[in-house]
Amino acid sequence: MQTVSFLFFNIILPIFIPIGAGYLLQRKFPLNVATLTKIQFYIFIPALLFTTIYKTELNSALLKDLILANLVLFALLWVVCLGCARLLKLDASKRSAFINSVCFYNSGNYCIPLVQLMYHTAFAFSVQIVVMLIQQLLTNTIGVMNASSSNRSWKAAVLDNFRMPMTYAVLLALLCRWLSIDVPKPLWTSMDLMAQGLVPTALVTLGAQLASTRLYVRNFRVLVSNGMRLLAGPLLAAGVCWIWGIHGVVAQVMVICAAAPSAVNTVLLAIEYKSDPEFASQTVFLSTLLSALTMPVVIALVQFL
Repeated sequence: MQTVSFLFFNIILPIFIPIGAGYLLQRKFPLNVATLTKIQFYIFIPALLFTTIYKTELNSALLKDLILANLVLFALLWVVCLGCARLLKLDASKRSAFINSVCFYNSGNYCIPLVQLMYHTAFAFSVQIVVMLIQQLLTNTIGVMNASSSNRSWKAAVLDNFRMPMTYAVLLALLCRWLSIDVPKPLWTSMDLMAQGLVPTALVTLGAQLASTRLYVRNFRVLVSNGMRLLAGPLLAAGVCWIWGIHGVVAQVMVICAAAPSAVNTVLLAIEYKSDPEFASQTVFLSTLLSALTMPVVIALVQFL
């Protein structure tokens, strides 16, 4: 088994160095984080999704198991969060922020480079992409409904997913595979080049986003949220994989993603719907910092799955 120190210096540290660079750059020369996010959202992520899904095969049985296992994990986290929210006697606004901070994790600009650094295989990355897509779908439906106090319909929330370029990148890649369409070399080269730009851009953007967050741990809820996100998350994911009979790289990637810090999108939702944004910001910031300590341990342990 690889030692925790080896994993920290060879996997985690290379991720946190560009995050730190983005943090310092934002402090010194304020960046337009919204623009950086749009570049990833509309160019880099769709290109990466297309190239990965086009050249990698996940059989239908494995894909079904992966989707169902992640939905079960999400449901378990939700139930546990509801129980904790009752024990903490949270009101509706604080409860929604607390649940979102635990159930939705940074499967994008944190897990993408992490999985790439660890495995260097299209198969492992395809598993991570499926997890990310599930999280994206859940965030834009259940996450929005949970954070919002308005009467927004489920139909409107679901339709939002069809306004996302990543949805069409996935569908186009699947269609090209199904029809055995060869992508012209110049187009493939440009798509591959754009896909390679995601990891450094995502990490620098994450650092810039964290630089705009104040870290003041004023209440016990933040620590409880972080503990559930970074510790209970991977433990429940490992249990689901064991019960479902999922093992090997698929189980490892699923558990690693479940150990990721709270998603930055939870802050955006909290701000948009006035659902305790200060708490959401603190959970994202602190969970990202603490993940530098917890993630190497999780990576070391998942090698037994």
